[in-house]
This record gives sequence, C-alpha cells and structure tokens, in this order.
Amino acid sequence: MTMTYRVDRAPVLTSVRPPYDLRTMDDPYFEAGPRRVGHLLVASLVVLSVLVPSGPGNTALADVGMLAFVVSLFVWMRRKRLVVTLPYALPVGIMMLSGAVAAYLAHAESAALAVLQDLFCLVWGAAVANAVRHRRWLLQVLLRTWVWSGVGWAAVMCFGRMTGIDWLAGVTPKDGGRASLTFDDPNLAANYFLVILALVLATSVIRRPWARVLALAVLLLAIVFTGSNGATLALAALVGVGGLLRLRRRFGVLAATSLLSLGVVALALVSPYVSLSQIRQSAADSAQVLRDSLGRTDESSGSRQALASETLKLYLEGDLVGVGPGRTKATLKGSAAPYVKEAHNDYLATIVERGAAGGVGLTLLIAAVAARLGRTVRRQQTEWVRMLVPRPEFLLGLGCAFLVSAFFYEVLHFRHLWAFLGLVAGIDPGAWMLPSARRRCSR
Repeated sequence: MTMTYRVDRAPVLTSVRPPYDLRTMDDPYFEAGPRRVGHLLVASLVVLSVLVPSGPGNTALADVGMLAFVVSLFVWMRRKRLVVTLPYALPVGIMMLSGAVAAYLAHAESAALAVLQDLFCLVWGAAVANAVRHRRWLLQVLLRTWVWSGVGWAAVMCFGRMTGIDWLAGVTPKDGGRASLTFDDPNLAANYFLVILALVLATSVIRRPWARVLALAVLLLAIVFTGSNGATLALAALVGVGGLLRLRRRFGVLAATSLLSLGVVALALVSPYVSLSQIRQSAADSAQVLRDSLGRTDESSGSRQALASETLKLYLEGDLVGVGPGRTKATLKGSAAPYVKEAHNDYLATIVERGAAGGVGLTLLIAAVAARLGRTVRRQQTEWVRMLVPRPEFLLGLGCAFLVSAFFYEVLHFRHLWAFLGLVAGIDPGAWMLPSARRRCSR
C-alpha cells in the first residue's frame, strides 16, 4: 500500500500508485504563486472579449492584456529556469511560412500582417499552456476567471438586449437586431459564449446544480441574441459529441450506441414531416429574435454557397502557392467575381491564401489538437487536474464545434480559440509531466 495526498492534504490509501501522478504536495507545481502572473492572467481573460474599439491592424484592448501576460509569464519562467514548450509550433510554422511566401510572391506587404497574427496567437496559446502546466494554481485561476467573466459578459449583453440599451448589447444598424457585445461581430460573440458554455459543462468551477443550470441558461440566451445560425450547428456538435462520450464513460458503449441509434431513427422518422421552408417563413414573420436567426437561413446559406463556389474556383484556377493571407476578397474583386467577400471558411481560405502547403499545416494542426483532446478524454488524468476538469468529454465536443464553425467563418485568428488550444495542451496527460517524471515512469 502506498500513500498519496489530495489537494486538501488529506491522506488517502491506494493499492497502486499510478505512474502518471508522481507529484507530491511539496512539489513546486502546488505553490500558490506567482501572484503577478496570476493577476495579469485574470486581466487578460476578463478583457478577452473587448475587441471594440479596435486599433491599427485589428488590435484591441484584449491584445494589450494578452501581451502583458505573455511577457510576465516568460520572464518568470526564465527567472525560475523552467522548461518552455511551444505546442503546435510545427503546423503553425508551416502555415506561417507558406503565408509569408505567398505574400512575397503576390507583392502584398499588407498580407504579412496575418503572418504576425499567426505568431501572436501561437505565443498566446503557448503562454496559457505553460502556465497551467507548471502551476496548478494558474490552471485554477484560468478556469475560474474565464468561466465567471464569460457568464458575466453574457449577462451584461442579455440585460442590454432585453432592456433595449443597444450600445450595451452591441446592437448596430449593420447587423439589425443581432447583438455582439464588444466583439463587433455577432458570430464571433456567439462562438465565444459557446466556449464558456463548454467550460461550464466540462469543469467544476460552478459546482451547485442550480447555479450551473442558471449559467447555462444565460449563455444560451446570449447565443440566441447573437442570431448566429453557425453557432447553433456548433452547439449541436458540442452537446451531441460531449453528451455521447459522457454517457459512454458512465454507462458504457452499449448505452451510448443505443441512444445514438434511437436519435438517428427518430430523425429519419420525423424529417419527412418537417418543412424547413415553412419553418423559415414562420420565423421570418415572427419576433425579431427569430427573424435574425432562423428567418435569414435562406439568405445566409445562399450567400455562403455562392462564396464557397467562387473561392473554390479561385483555388482551382490558381497555383499551389496561394494569393496571400487575407487577400481572398481583393482577389475576387480583381477577377470580377459576382460575389466579393472574405472566405468565411477556414478550410477554403487556407488553401486559397496559403496554397497546398498551408493546407498541410492546417491538417497537421487539426491532427495535433485531436490527439491531445483524445488523450485528455481517454487516458487517466492526474487527480489534481481531474478535480478541476471532471468532464473532459465536453472539451472534445468543443473541439468538434470549432471544426463545424470553421465552415462558416474563419476561427483561426479567434483569440479565445488559442486560449482553448493552450488549455488543452496544458492539461494533456501525455505531455504535462516534467522530463524527470517521464524518466521515472519509463523505469
């Protein structure tokens, strides 16, 4: 029999000491500090949604908070001589290099800005990963701050929307009645609240059932007020994948397979009697919330299909190098395309703007994230992380939601996406241990 310790320092006897959990309570991993880094992490997460007003190069107050945290963290790590890791460096490096080459050959210096944005997002995600990997206190700070600030921002937006305070809800004439808070884009706002919803489901930040239900209701209402149909599909992916995996973990494969089969059969039986066009028409003639979401699905899907067709044609008629990052709209305009707009699709935008090499980089990035999420769900997690993230299946569901969202808008430069990827890299049970712990496990 061996003795291990929980975070509350209460001794617990276990028959086998797992090799993945070699830290003792005197390990620096459980130290309370560094306070300054923690305070800046809190500030960066609170202002993560403040993207309006924006400055040069689409910078915002959120970037100031992120930069301050990144600098303070790496200065602290250098002083402590801690090992710095750079998750996702290879795929993002390939995408950056292909983007830089495409921008150079296209003589578009402005396209190089997107490459710098790639680098900034990579470093931001790496800072989050290193923070939560080296100190459990920072993981706790990150989860609590991100969840409660996200729920708070959602409540503010819902209050502004329901009371008619347009500036508070972020309602502008260009978006009709769709709310965007301080994101300047309703779809971006909806995606952010989707991340917070997944964190509420996956973590133990909100422990009381009634409080969790209330927080989920506020977040769902905020997503509804954004009028984002893409977020609705992403939400279905999140709940579907996360719920099935959670059911599989608790009741076994048979229960999850049975529920999935029943859902498929029910959908097949009901779908012939459901008229989507009638639903859209009813929504268009209903309240403004429905008009701004279901009521505009015809227009939204039609424009997306036309844009996808034009973008794909641009790739097929181009070369393997690409037109340069962020130059889809300018290239469509130069070719006198009937529908001129940004790609609003990460998959098409990557191969059109960064060429075949960029597509390879994106594929490797998706594979790396999928591998980390798979290990987080399948492998036995450390007790210290499992107490904070008891339901990691919903993180995998959120990863699937991002894959769905990438079909409708470009998520690769979403700041909260890279915070999520950093969190995943930080709690990945296959990568969190120190080199000395790995050597001990291999003996």
